[in-house]
Amino acid sequence: MSYFVFFCTIAIVPLAYSANFIINIEGLENKFYQNIKKQLYNIMQEETIINSYFRSRIEKIIKEGLKPFGYYEPKIGLSFFKKKISSILTIKVILGRPVILSGIETELQGEVKKDHDYEKIIKNYISKIGDIQNDSDYESFKDKFNNLAIRKGYFDAIMVKSQLGILLNKHASYWCFNFNSGKRYKFGKILYKFSQINEDYLNNIAPFKYGEFYTSDQLVEFYRRLIISDWFSSVSITPLILNARKSNSYNLPMEVILTPKSKNFIDLGVGYSTDIGPRIKATWNKPWINSYGQSFISNIKFANREQLIDILYKIPLKTSPLEQFYVVQTGFKRTSLNDTQANTSTFNVLRNWNFSNGWQYGFNMHWMFSNFTQANITNKTTLIYFGANVNRIRKRGDIMPMWGDSQSYLINYSDDFWKSDVDFFILQTKHVWIRSPSEGHRFILRGNLGLIGTNTFEKIPPDLRFFAGGDGKIRGYGYQKISPEDNQGRLIGASKLLIASIEYQYNFTKNWWEAVFIDAGEAVNDINFSKLKSSAGVGVRWASPVGPIKFDFAVPFSKLNHEKIQFYIGLGAEL
Repeated sequence: MSYFVFFCTIAIVPLAYSANFIINIEGLENKFYQNIKKQLYNIMQEETIINSYFRSRIEKIIKEGLKPFGYYEPKIGLSFFKKKISSILTIKVILGRPVILSGIETELQGEVKKDHDYEKIIKNYISKIGDIQNDSDYESFKDKFNNLAIRKGYFDAIMVKSQLGILLNKHASYWCFNFNSGKRYKFGKILYKFSQINEDYLNNIAPFKYGEFYTSDQLVEFYRRLIISDWFSSVSITPLILNARKSNSYNLPMEVILTPKSKNFIDLGVGYSTDIGPRIKATWNKPWINSYGQSFISNIKFANREQLIDILYKIPLKTSPLEQFYVVQTGFKRTSLNDTQANTSTFNVLRNWNFSNGWQYGFNMHWMFSNFTQANITNKTTLIYFGANVNRIRKRGDIMPMWGDSQSYLINYSDDFWKSDVDFFILQTKHVWIRSPSEGHRFILRGNLGLIGTNTFEKIPPDLRFFAGGDGKIRGYGYQKISPEDNQGRLIGASKLLIASIEYQYNFTKNWWEAVFIDAGEAVNDINFSKLKSSAGVGVRWASPVGPIKFDFAVPFSKLNHEKIQFYIGLGAEL
């Protein structure tokens, strides 16, 4: 029964051909040996005896295998030794003097003569002059020319001449190329098929304009932007090169075949935590309503202590549909939690700008009416206030990014000058950082700061006051149970918020991670670091196809109303 085993070192390469036949190769580095291994393997399957023909074939394979690396004159010695139970063939290789790359001649024709990207390629390879000749570098040079032509729209480009010359008497090699790019194509008219959205809106999504030079990067970006518009379930973009050639205009028409998304989506979800018990959520989403790309989304959340209905209508602007839009939002929320009883109605108008650097800016106008009782104080408050927000999310990776951060800044301002019941300003910022010192290890740091400035805090509705406790706001404590209290121990809400958290996660198998964390913070009217509430816990994370799902247990360090261990189940992005 025959078997084959390959071992490779710089000095000696033993090769077992059968139970009684062994080949050793000396003097080859692994990179050379890998190039000839397969061919040696093949002839050993064919030959059963050692003869002159067999030896000549070995020498030829080794010589041909070394040429791509610049060694054309190796010295090869073979010796054969026969034992009782095995025979050994030893091949000794001396590489000899290598061929040196001594010159590169490149002639450019067509519009490519003015293209700086091609100048960079040539300059990069000219720096290799003086190195040992390597055929893979030669082929790579040609590939880079051809690939760049496709990416930049030189669709008629041709490598007229490519020659590799070897002068063995001088141990020198020379490359000679003649590349004719022809004319560079430009973006032409975009031809949409089966689209339900106005073409003016779609044209303004495109990252290029008619007559701009073609690049495949811009084409890919156009595809990405059509997908994230959320109007289409599938997108196909085809440059019509033959049409452009026939017209002799070099303006490249783009055929875009679009499949509209369904007009209605309904999602149902359930969850549970020891904070507020079981929760039910229903979402009705209409990704597009009309040809202007306007959309609608409604959320209904129901829990024993909170009920919410929220309706949002989004209006993209034709000049920049993805980056600029209005949002009209209205909702109603009923809360019966801890020492809070409130019925709150809202109506908001927001103007948003999203920029390519990742920053998002928004200005908004809020109207709120709240009929509430907080502790023993009952109020009916109507607020009109204006706000601004700035945020950015960056990440590398999808479901469980190994690097990322998010920043959010918000300011709201109200004044009785425009008939609001309360003068106030609210400042709030949230930060999350994800960093990975090595594969399979993640650290997540979170911070949250908030401040309310007003002379009539008792009129501020509970939805605008700060409470802490629960998932995302100091795990291990009851939901929104961290707050200043009145003289009877009833929660009244805070004007200041301070929360910090650090979490370590370890990937123990496939899509499963284990986590340990420490949370700390306070919701107070006067910051006192000696009274910070803190907790610690453990959890499990599952990188599911729909997003990370977490299971956490947390224990409070500071006993607050006889708090016990808290359990959380959550779904959603960490940033």
